[in-house]
Amino acid sequence: MKKRSVYLKVWAAALALVVVVGACKDDDKQLPAIDGYNSADEVAASNLLAHWSFDDNTYKESISGAVPTNTYGTVSSTTGQVGGALNLQRGALKYAPLDKINSANSLSNFTISLWINVKGHKKVAGAGNGALPLFSLIPATAPDDIWGNINALVETGGSLPTSDTIVLKPLMKNHQPGGTVTDDTITGVNGDGVGHHVLQGNKWSHYVITWTGSTHTWQVFSNGVESGAYNKRGDNSLELIMVVPAHPVFGSLAAKDIGFANAPERAVDFPMAEGMVDEVRVYNSVLSQAEVNSLYNFGLAGR
Repeated sequence: MKKRSVYLKVWAAALALVVVVGACKDDDKQLPAIDGYNSADEVAASNLLAHWSFDDNTYKESISGAVPTNTYGTVSSTTGQVGGALNLQRGALKYAPLDKINSANSLSNFTISLWINVKGHKKVAGAGNGALPLFSLIPATAPDDIWGNINALVETGGSLPTSDTIVLKPLMKNHQPGGTVTDDTITGVNGDGVGHHVLQGNKWSHYVITWTGSTHTWQVFSNGVESGAYNKRGDNSLELIMVVPAHPVFGSLAAKDIGFANAPERAVDFPMAEGMVDEVRVYNSVLSQAEVNSLYNFGLAGR
């Protein structure tokens, strides 16, 4: 019995040591906070309506669990800024409308955050020198129109062959009193890049757009820095009143070849996108500069 008692004590001590060592190992796995947050999911968490991490090849939206209803062109998974990413090579994904972002006023104020990696086309003939759509919310019954309610676009074809640049150019459909609808971009269209935010292509960059309905103000952030021009839209009561139902689409504007029967045929200057997209988040609030910086910092850390 004495030997058994000693054995049990030794066994218990060994078990306790294993538990302590295991706890230490678990503690070692706890990553330090960034800007007071333990993860990017904690940033404006109560206002986060949709999130695509693209960490696997189901392309699932994490809040609703929705997966694409249709895939077009060449779409695959690749290594991203944080885990996996969506790789579009003249490809697109289309989702059924998501409840949280599918009412007329669900995004009267909004922030859209995404990491992008797009190669500049440098005025290459036939490359599609118009806007490349990375994320759009497109009405199901698009009436002879290519544009979604909200469009996170880049332009790649305006640069000289000696450079590799992309231009961030978000666009949304503005509804005005009396029912007038206009296409409204944050940047000027003067053709020389003035007033646009230009990034180096072919590398991961953080792209954020916001809209403040009460002040009719756009903002664009690239790699944590606010930029753009023509942000203020005056006092003409511009509002984002979405046409619904609206499909989340990655890689394309509205066109017949991706199932929008009332939309035009695909134009040469608006091909399906070439590029990579990662960590797409949609909020129903305007994130502060500090919150935008936190999302950027988590991305830089690969988290």
